Amino acid sequence: MSFTEDLLFILSNYHGGYKLMRRRMRGYTGPASFKQKFTYENLNDQTLRTTLYRLKKKGLVENNNKVWSITQKGKEYLKNQLSEKLPKLKSIRAEEKSSQKKNMIIIFDIPEVERRKRDWLREALGVLGFSQLQKSVWIGPMPLPKDFLDSLNKIKIISYLRFFKATEEDVV
Repeated sequence: MSFTEDLLFILSNYHGGYKLMRRRMRGYTGPASFKQKFTYENLNDQTLRTTLYRLKKKGLVENNNKVWSITQKGKEYLKNQLSEKLPKLKSIRAEEKSSQKKNMIIIFDIPEVERRKRDWLREALGVLGFSQLQKSVWIGPMPLPKDFLDSLNKIKIISYLRFFKATEEDVV
């Protein structure tokens, strides 16, 4: 994400003064509920002030009694920016095979701050013919299309996924 998107993300998760916002941008993660860590250690105060001024001028943030917060317009802007970065589901197609066995299990644990990517993944798995066993456990056909794997790399979530080949044997 860009500096502006990171700033809007911080403001969408809390409302606070300039000092706390500056600390969060420089890497302070705060309470356990705020798990995103930003890496702007060398953040110039003037850069932050200028960015806030521009966002305020566009109507994306507001400052009430020295407390910065994101506006509804800012939330919509952030949502649109994040949605545009996700690959379109239409471009992902399941390989056409008449007798595809469901022999691949995909397990994932994508952090809450990546919620949009997690939701996109669930929709994409459904498009590919996978069935949900649990919220983050899916079973479906193998092999996965190359364009789907490219999409996982592009949005940087492949490290959160584990792939297993499933075989069914008589246990009892």
